[in-house]
Amino acid sequence: MELAKAYIQRNFNRASPSYDAVASIQKKCATHLVGCLKNHFPTCHPDTILDLGTGTGYIPEILLYAFPETKFTLNDLSSTMLDTVKKKLPSKKVTYILGDMELQDFDFHDLITSNLALQWVDDLYKTIRKFYEKSRFFAFSSLLDGTFSEWSKIFTDSSLPPPIHRYPSRRALADYIGSLQPSKYFCDASTFDVVFSSAVDCMRYLKALGANYSHQHITISDLKKIINIYRDKIKLTYQVFFCILSR
Repeated sequence: MELAKAYIQRNFNRASPSYDAVASIQKKCATHLVGCLKNHFPTCHPDTILDLGTGTGYIPEILLYAFPETKFTLNDLSSTMLDTVKKKLPSKKVTYILGDMELQDFDFHDLITSNLALQWVDDLYKTIRKFYEKSRFFAFSSLLDGTFSEWSKIFTDSSLPPPIHRYPSRRALADYIGSLQPSKYFCDASTFDVVFSSAVDCMRYLKALGANYSHQHITISDLKKIINIYRDKIKLTYQVFFCILSR
């Protein structure tokens, strides 16, 4: 496993006990994605569903009620996240696959879903194509450029490298989806905000989510500098892309 993926895996393994307590935006995005699927693709009644990067299972929690007879396969890079899902969803119709979604050779599924997980892959466009070709319906959400821009600016203003993962633009993603020439597709974007009383609270939030990975190396002294300098409230903005494709 590459160093970046190993680091991401470690962060999510550590975050699994705290994830549900702080993941309000992730829950909202899961609910919105499923709502878009029902509203725009009412003929989608899958016999099999694969959820990629399932985390603690927000998508299958919703879809198990909508499709009680469907067989589910849940995938995640984090073993402790999957352990959490197993306790929440003890259904015999759910199986689990631990591993990197980019490397796994999954079977074809009627519906493949992924909620706020694709932004962690190495090659986003290749991954989208892979799972579009492995499904009748592919529904996903992923972060866009501009996410956590306020957090990035705090570091930039302090002459420090911003600890922000790189995300694509809405236009680039929408153009790529169109290039796949699906028989039908739906794309939309939404903004979600969360506010913190201080920089240290924001750091704790990102750690509790397992989302504290950065392409830049941030030292402890740099983080302490931010904590000491920035004591105002902080708003973090999520820019989220929602997309559903059918073959």
